[in-house]
Amino acid sequence: MNPLSPNGECFPQAVTAGPGEHAVFIVYRLKKTPATLDAVKDVCANFAALVRSMQNRFPDQEFSAVTGFGAEAWSALFPERPKPAELVPFREIKGAAHTAVATPGDLFFHIRTRKMGLCMELAGILADKLKGVVEPVDETHGFRFHDGRDIIGFVDGTENPAVDDHVYRFAVIGDAEPEFRGGSYAFAQKYLHDMEAWNALSVEEQEKVIGRRKFNDVELSDEEKPANAHNAVANLGDELKIMRANMPFANTVKGEYGTYFIGYASTFSTTRTMLEHMFVGEPAGNTDRLLDFSTPVTGTLFFVPSFALLGELGE
Repeated sequence: MNPLSPNGECFPQAVTAGPGEHAVFIVYRLKKTPATLDAVKDVCANFAALVRSMQNRFPDQEFSAVTGFGAEAWSALFPERPKPAELVPFREIKGAAHTAVATPGDLFFHIRTRKMGLCMELAGILADKLKGVVEPVDETHGFRFHDGRDIIGFVDGTENPAVDDHVYRFAVIGDAEPEFRGGSYAFAQKYLHDMEAWNALSVEEQEKVIGRRKFNDVELSDEEKPANAHNAVANLGDELKIMRANMPFANTVKGEYGTYFIGYASTFSTTRTMLEHMFVGEPAGNTDRLLDFSTPVTGTLFFVPSFALLGELGE
């Protein structure tokens, strides 16, 4: 069920919004300064109003933004508050051939809209508010590629839950954690692709890696699909889904082409199980074939509070 209560007290941030035309992903580390707590509380108190202002000014631009906290930041900033049950520092997942690395991160921002300039306006406001109390870890600019495809040419997000009340069941915390109802666990992972090796494959070979047809996104039959195809390994079934808002990114002069994976879920254990299947295999050794061409360079878990809780954190 939709976790939004009749009076709106558990209204979630925009974790179920589509990927958008443009996106900016920002990860910061906190500095230990006398001003850090007040600066972060100021962002918490004003974040909803900043998003609402952008939406009112540009009503046709599908503007949305999300912010969240890493486990260490939550403990440091809000020591008097309980911590979400599954908010812990992400532990790397090491398989025989591939590793899902763990990287630091305290504050997370995910900004989406139809024009990159609007993303950058809010990113600049946030940077100004946090000036002197944070240090950057990563900023990645994503873009919509063709008809919603990733940089390797396949349609992304097909396995997302349907856009109705079911999406809230998978993406937003409900009664299982009453104190954090309306929140979400966000896992961010930045992948770099070996495009030379990928493009050396025939289209038929690429389709067996992904488990879908490249042109029309039709899923391969069970007879055609290898056991280690990406969608065979990463799909945990109809009752264990997450909301993906992945975006392609590129830096052509550096030869960097990648996918920023962002998964919002009501329980991080679902996302972690998916990652374990990909990197270790179930059974062990049946790892995701896509990892032969895609390498994660970051991996951080965040908790995204409801707007009501975010306001309380700013008090």
